[in-house]
Amino acid sequence: MKVLVGSVLALGYSFLAAAPLSQLDAVMPCNTENIKAYRILFVGDSITLHGFDETTRKNLGWSHISGMAASSRQSDYVSILSREISDAREQSTVVCYHTAGGSGTVDQRLRALGSVINMRPNLVVIQLGEHEDIRSGIGILEKNYRRLISALRRLDSRPSIIAVGPWSLSSQDGLGHYNGWSGDIDKVMASVSSEEHVPYSSVADIAALPLAHGAGSSDGVRWHPNDYGHSLYAKRLFFLYQQAASSVRD
Repeated sequence: MKVLVGSVLALGYSFLAAAPLSQLDAVMPCNTENIKAYRILFVGDSITLHGFDETTRKNLGWSHISGMAASSRQSDYVSILSREISDAREQSTVVCYHTAGGSGTVDQRLRALGSVINMRPNLVVIQLGEHEDIRSGIGILEKNYRRLISALRRLDSRPSIIAVGPWSLSSQDGLGHYNGWSGDIDKVMASVSSEEHVPYSSVADIAALPLAHGAGSSDGVRWHPNDYGHSLYAKRLFFLYQQAASSVRD
């Protein structure tokens, strides 16, 4: 399968604490025929999935498909989380991706939601926030994030939804919250998720760990969570999955 992907612009201009800009893979096929499988849809950006081409090979030293900065597909948070859910449920899982619609803003994923409308997920994982533009304002993000959650909830399969906040290497306050625009994004996503009864977690504590990032041969890749960072994402999201599953049982 040919992967359609642009390059990460290492240390490119961004309003989220130097988050690299990226253009992601085209929507990958998702097996919806196995009716016995538990289907998980990941709505994300380069942390969730990034492909490669000659430009990424040359400029970034990036030459495989996975969540960016993970050493392999098997070691990224998507694969780890899906394995943990499969083990917990004693049921096979199918991984689906929504990485269509530009570099990865909430609005772009919302506008391109039609590309995954037939995937019929049982669970949706939202991993966004890195590419929001401060010039658009926090009110627009709040509106779009709420609309995205509502649209996902209206899918025919009526999936459970869990979400994590933005990854940022920006400074943090004494309570472990991001400062500045990164903090504003995290707060509004947490607030909307709470109002919409979506289990949510910040990842600021993970981003603060030097051991959780820094892998790769270019600054653009090293900015992302490494294998250890991805494993912590998976652990955090599995806890949120358990919260969502408990809520459904209740």
